[in-house]
Amino acid sequence: MDPSSVLFLLGFSIAHIFFPGHPTPLLLATGKMDRPTAWKFTWGIALSHGIVMAVALATGQVFLKALQEVWPAGKFWLSHLDIPLLLFLGFYLVREAFRKDTVKESENSDSGKPMRRPFLTGAAIGAVPCPDTIGYAMIGGALGLKGLPYAIMATSIVFVGTCVGFLAVTFVALSLPRLFRSPKLAPAICLATAAICFVNVGWRSYTTMRDWL
Repeated sequence: MDPSSVLFLLGFSIAHIFFPGHPTPLLLATGKMDRPTAWKFTWGIALSHGIVMAVALATGQVFLKALQEVWPAGKFWLSHLDIPLLLFLGFYLVREAFRKDTVKESENSDSGKPMRRPFLTGAAIGAVPCPDTIGYAMIGGALGLKGLPYAIMATSIVFVGTCVGFLAVTFVALSLPRLFRSPKLAPAICLATAAICFVNVGWRSYTTMRDWL
């Protein structure tokens, strides 16, 4: 695999963790946890989501081709599934930002029951495919993944990059405990993420309409 492909896969895998939907719940959750629980929770998310993304890269193109045989336009519509999902997420986050219970939950964050199985809980959350799953499937098709060594290297890079991204988010949250336990931070994170969602939806809608016209 050439260096440019390695850098692209690594960069995309790390960057996709900072796309809307990934860091927000992790920051809000780990900000309320003690350090050992937060790391167990994060490792669960990182490992399971890394596996999901690696599998999508390796096998997603096969499923997309099979889908196109029965639904020719399926690949196009799936690749734009993130537009309505991000729009829904944006409105949901705006609602959460202005919900009075959000502040109360942040103020009483230390009084909640500790998570019994943080690693398994994180693993269950990380196993849910995100809109970028389709992107990985397309990237896998573009790369070709010819030969087992090439495929193993590519999927390993995706797995490592995904894990690094999640771990970086938790590292920041635990490095600034006072900030992430502030009752005003949860609404701010929700509003900031909602704004990113709406900008993303606007740009994706614009480019899609330009391609149609």
